[in-house]
Amino acid sequence: MGFPKFSYCISGFDSSGVLLLGDTSFSWLKTLNYTPLIQISNPLPYFDRVAYTVQLVGIKVGDKMLDLPRSAFLPDHTGAGQTMVDSGTHFTFLMGPLYAAIRNEFLQQTTGVLQVLEDPNFVFQQAMDLCYQINESVGTGFSNLPRVSLMFDGAEMAVSGERLLYRVPEMSKGSDSVYCFTFGNSDLMGIEAFVIGNHHQQNVWMEFDLVKSRVGFAETRCDLASQRLEIDL
Repeated sequence: MGFPKFSYCISGFDSSGVLLLGDTSFSWLKTLNYTPLIQISNPLPYFDRVAYTVQLVGIKVGDKMLDLPRSAFLPDHTGAGQTMVDSGTHFTFLMGPLYAAIRNEFLQQTTGVLQVLEDPNFVFQQAMDLCYQINESVGTGFSNLPRVSLMFDGAEMAVSGERLLYRVPEMSKGSDSVYCFTFGNSDLMGIEAFVIGNHHQQNVWMEFDLVKSRVGFAETRCDLASQRLEIDL
């Protein structure tokens, strides 16, 4: 079974999502921004040729572009450093230097806004080591957090609000809940790649056009998209 084009839209925790095979065209869907799919002909030891690979070219935290050379985003001669879009991975993982840069900038921009977890040795899911104590009774204020923008060739994926932090199940610090930054260090997991996981694809319409070798995306309410499609069908 092979489809030249497919789309999906992942909702939040308790809502239905969308999976469509073939062409899609809906008046209520925003214009998609496209970035090329990257393919290589020669096998390399650390390059997954089956994965949907795109080219990450930059990262912004708030209005600040991280000061990183373009070479930091490119695969090396072994294939290590490819950027994969993977709906089967929960969070987003960045290789060491990029992770350190985004972690430090997010930490700096949230100083005085969020309280860092008083346990420097805690690492969530073996890769996420920037965590916070949040008293939910006084409100979390997720809307005030700096947006993280993943820049691709020709497109941008913005991560904001609740998608920036994830509540650690069954863990608390006194009366506070524990939340962790939803970008992890792929080096700690032994992954030689950047992985854009499904948490950051929530409420983003994702279209994979295999004929034109490109990925398109646009922000949308996936729960509403699911309802609209039920009506249209």
